[in-house]
Amino acid sequence: MSATIVGGEFINPQRLEQKLLQAFQEWTEKDVNEDYWEEQFIFRDWPYKGTTKRKNPGAFIEEAGDPRDIIDYGNLYRSGVESYSFSMGNSSASASWNWDAKNSSGKPYARYVHEGEGTNITARPWTDELYYPQKFDMSDVRLALVHRIKMAMGGR
Repeated sequence: MSATIVGGEFINPQRLEQKLLQAFQEWTEKDVNEDYWEEQFIFRDWPYKGTTKRKNPGAFIEEAGDPRDIIDYGNLYRSGVESYSFSMGNSSASASWNWDAKNSSGKPYARYVHEGEGTNITARPWTDELYYPQKFDMSDVRLALVHRIKMAMGGR
């Protein structure tokens, strides 16, 4: 036996919309800007061809081998986390990050690390799970968003 809906209406759809926007904001602040970026930069071991000596003399491990994290001085990580911006309109919201850290010669280097260009021969694409729908659909960060939405709607 199947259920049939003959008629229906949304009462106060703005409330539903506000709950979804709030869930999205909490997700970008906590699950992405805090947890996800920390995982990508500090705890994730990225494959890397070869070894390099870290420039940071205070680094826990002087040799950055294979696999490796992408933290040295932490400038690239901080440039994104600290640039986090959230804006909300009537029925839309957006979050953004700006990876604008500069190397010792004053040039931005996020693209080189992310894409594996220049002297960084191995790509470490830390934003791909948020950018590509297929990768997002299979990610833990997507599950965190689904959880936030469920909680906003009164679920568990």
